[in-house]
Amino acid sequence: MPAYLSKVAKLGKPIILIDAFAGPGKFEDNTAGSPLIICQAAKKHVPDSYLAIFVNQKNDHHKQLSYVLSDFIDQNKVIPIHGSADALLAQVHDVLSDHTVFLYLDPFGLKGCEFSVIEPFLRRDRSFSTEIVVNLSIPTIFRLASRKAVSEGRANDPRIRAFHRRLTKVLGGEYWKEILWDDSIDSEEQAEKVMTVYREKMLGLDIPQAYSGSCPVRENENGRLKYYITFYSRHIDAMLLMNDFMCTAYNTRMHEAWSDGTLFSNTNWQETRDQQELEDTILATIRELPQKSRSDLWIDIVQKAFMRFTSSEYKKVVAKLVKHGKLAFVDVTGTKKLNNQAELYIPQNRT
Repeated sequence: MPAYLSKVAKLGKPIILIDAFAGPGKFEDNTAGSPLIICQAAKKHVPDSYLAIFVNQKNDHHKQLSYVLSDFIDQNKVIPIHGSADALLAQVHDVLSDHTVFLYLDPFGLKGCEFSVIEPFLRRDRSFSTEIVVNLSIPTIFRLASRKAVSEGRANDPRIRAFHRRLTKVLGGEYWKEILWDDSIDSEEQAEKVMTVYREKMLGLDIPQAYSGSCPVRENENGRLKYYITFYSRHIDAMLLMNDFMCTAYNTRMHEAWSDGTLFSNTNWQETRDQQELEDTILATIRELPQKSRSDLWIDIVQKAFMRFTSSEYKKVVAKLVKHGKLAFVDVTGTKKLNNQAELYIPQNRT
């Protein structure tokens, strides 16, 4: 939030921050939840130009959140709403004008996160800043797909059909059936394929220059898939900025969980980072998209591998590949230096 708010503050537009599945504001261990994190960041970086809207369907969460954020509510900076996310988002969209909008959707299941709810925000005029973060539960997606029930011939069971209707509404189409009912591919590949098409649908609304990326999130470094974070923006700067900060935050957390109580507890996550995957990704992307500038290639990589790498890691690895002769560059600016405008290519003896 600090990086995002500092950036959009320069637009000079009123900022609307929406958490459609807000929760009570604090976790049981008293650590801050997303509403409190959002409000604290907004108070520091855009104190005079924001309004935060938080939605809870559970009345006890609504009451707890209202208490936690009482100071912000008294200052007319926060509107807590007891109701459903889909109903609130329809109302909010209807009153938006030139507002800068950040929409955060982190449902407990998938209800209220239908594609039709998000679509009006995706279709906003490009001149208005719109950023969306969606967390979709992968176990819930597989449960609703009900592959076992379908294989047993129970696809027409009313309960199973209801599951399928909900999943189709959330994912914006029935494409998931061909993927999730295919027992020839493993579950992780299925999840990745579904999210790839989901992102393509976000970008397939005839809106120019929109950007989206997804990243799998696990319970721990070697744990099962918990959910996918998907980010959408109209501006490439926001996409690149959020990639760096979300990648850093996620890997810091994973490293802390892995290293807690070990000899590595005081190390930085980047110190133990294996860069082979990034090297392979860079070379594969250049083979697919040759003669791109360093900056344009990074944009392509971020969209394909959102939250996997940071820009500083990318620049270091590109420099390393050039040093070792695995990459070369066209000196577009005449500075004889590897910079953002340099066009990268793989030397013939390396192809």
